[in-house]
Amino acid sequence: MMRPSKLSAILAIGSLGCLALAQSTHVPSGLGRKPALGTAFGPLAPDAAAKAGLKPGEGVTVAAAPVVGLTGDKLGLKPGDVVLSINGWTPTAQTLGAKVRELKSGEKVVFSILRDGKPMELSTELAEKPRDPGNENYTVIYSDITSHGKKMRTIITKPKGPRANATGKYPGFFFIQGFSPISYDFVMKDAKGDVAGLDGPLLHKFANEGFVTIRVEKPGTGDSEGGPFVDMDYHTEMDIYRQALLQLKAQPELDQDNVFIFGHSMGGAFGPMVASEIPVKGIATYGTAARTWFEYLMDTVRYQGLVGGETFEQADDGARMGARIMAQVFLENRSPADVKKSIPELAPVVDAYFPGGLFNGKGLEFWRQLNQINFAKYWANCKAHVLAIRGASDFVTYDADHKLIADIVNKVKPGYGTFKIVPNSDHLFHAFKTEPESMKNFQKGKFNIDCANVMMKWMREVMSKK
Repeated sequence: MMRPSKLSAILAIGSLGCLALAQSTHVPSGLGRKPALGTAFGPLAPDAAAKAGLKPGEGVTVAAAPVVGLTGDKLGLKPGDVVLSINGWTPTAQTLGAKVRELKSGEKVVFSILRDGKPMELSTELAEKPRDPGNENYTVIYSDITSHGKKMRTIITKPKGPRANATGKYPGFFFIQGFSPISYDFVMKDAKGDVAGLDGPLLHKFANEGFVTIRVEKPGTGDSEGGPFVDMDYHTEMDIYRQALLQLKAQPELDQDNVFIFGHSMGGAFGPMVASEIPVKGIATYGTAARTWFEYLMDTVRYQGLVGGETFEQADDGARMGARIMAQVFLENRSPADVKKSIPELAPVVDAYFPGGLFNGKGLEFWRQLNQINFAKYWANCKAHVLAIRGASDFVTYDADHKLIADIVNKVKPGYGTFKIVPNSDHLFHAFKTEPESMKNFQKGKFNIDCANVMMKWMREVMSKK
């Protein structure tokens, strides 16, 4: 988490989607495919909204040429078009994505627009979101699991090459993503590792090199039912990873003795909990926390202030203020509104930490449940080989947590825990040399594949052991 003046995601990043084109693979399940507009939209300037007869904030404008073959292209939208309504409802930059999720592929959609000041009506059938076609080394299967009565999209890859060992089976790789509700439904071989294809090069490496892989979309993200993200608590989300691992283990091509979990960021919190219930050969984690959540937050408030240029004195003042506020909300379970009312001197800062009563865009129950978890217990009980990696330029997480993970594991099973630091790698695997450089350019870097290489080497070594 960033300091209140620079709030960004904890162990996470913002939510964006992917618009890459591909031919469809089959969907052997009842979970429908969401439509894709394939068009970048921007908010309408107040004067343009007024000229179009809309209220401030209403309407959107087409920001770039649509992706060929998707809905916007089929409609004939052009950059600069002003969208007044879609099927009769007035879009805003904030509501457009959620409203489109309510539509179904193949349905008719009608756009009322202004082009060069002239009203026009455009209509077509909604194109479904493209699917990853795979490549010569792996097949992509779109499937689903059910959690709390809702279907979640899973994406499975299976190798096409020779079987990996004498059993005729392939090792397994279960990817657990970070905090934010970002879709991981993209064409892996084309992903650059930016926000629209986060972790894509890493996922592609394991699919391309002979692993059966699986990833799952969070509730309310991509094709997945459920959500919304803001209301989902920690234990509800936990179950989707439980069910996804069970689905991976049910694949007939899988070598049951060589299944690995990789948890990126918040995924590193879910990983040992899932593995404590469903045994795996190993867990790799990158950029996560292992102490109490409150301890982690206190380090974050202080340290990110320093990385951002504060003096030690300023960072100390900020840490004291942050500790008072977050102790009230997360340890004493008081609402932000109650804290503002009962401790007036904290009121000016409370809203910076908890805008709209949320923390990092999420309801407080998620964070309170997270703070109650004794992660040391799960790392001790998982009985797996463990690799804890931190990027040297990751200003979001700390050596202390990753070393602690390895120490906990080695206490129970000597030699099973490994701690490594990967140079020139930040929280998103971007190749920045220093933490300040990463903070200044967050989400804009070039993907560094070194962490994936370290994991692959470690997994090969672990698989060679009995």
